[in-house]
Amino acid sequence: MNSGFEVLSLYSEVEVKAFSKLLWAYKIGHHWVHQTDQITLYVLQPLHVDVARRLYADMRAGIVAEPQTQPSSVTGVINAFLRAPVTLSIILISLVVFIAIHVFEQWSWLSALTYYPLMVTDQGWVLSAEPAEWYRLITPAILHFGWMHVVFNSLWVWEFGRRVEYALGGAWTIVVYLTVAIVANVAQAELSEPAIFGGLSGLVYGLLALVWLGGKLPPRWCLPPSNTLLYFMVGWLILGLTGLIDVLGFGSIANHAHVGGLLAGVMIALAIRTVLSLQHNNRS
Repeated sequence: MNSGFEVLSLYSEVEVKAFSKLLWAYKIGHHWVHQTDQITLYVLQPLHVDVARRLYADMRAGIVAEPQTQPSSVTGVINAFLRAPVTLSIILISLVVFIAIHVFEQWSWLSALTYYPLMVTDQGWVLSAEPAEWYRLITPAILHFGWMHVVFNSLWVWEFGRRVEYALGGAWTIVVYLTVAIVANVAQAELSEPAIFGGLSGLVYGLLALVWLGGKLPPRWCLPPSNTLLYFMVGWLILGLTGLIDVLGFGSIANHAHVGGLLAGVMIALAIRTVLSLQHNNRS
């Protein structure tokens, strides 16, 4: 399996060299695969497939323009945020909730967002016997209990989530996020003792499975993370399941939420693969 996204095939080394030079001028990462009777171009990002094809058509027509001036790093960061508003929004919401609860001590927010309703007694917080509202299936995902917790979860959600949003668009990204969050939260609640839990880490593992499979199984639709990152994340998950992380003093881990999110990501990735395969077969 060749890494990247197939664009077109050429038959002349001279044309390959000229086109490759043009692609690098436009900062389009790519590589060529030499076959018996042709040389096939693969780009590293799906959004560059159509760009590369247009550039090739312009090159053949002799109307290729000079590459536009690249935006500043600040502009590039802003553009990246604007291209993934759903992912950015979930991160900002989590940060606002964390600051409200842990900095400004808005404990009513905690009571309103936990999976199980809470009430205050002389002994502190206790789980309430009141029936839970439907939205509590989702809201534990935006609860965090330490700066490291919220910062690292936010970084991973941005790293994986923006790849999903670039490929699927905002509306489907919302569906994916809600589905993974609900599965992760329900798994944690139903497979462990009743307790206060929260965090985006269930979503992180769901997104990890989604983008890795989406970038490895044909038809590929997103850029996958490295295998090294996958091994690290899965290794951390396994350590959590063994209980070693608790013993080492890293705090309690919502292991069932991680596994639930991971499985939800796998199922969504397989569903997307099935839909894309059917669309490809219909076009054929």
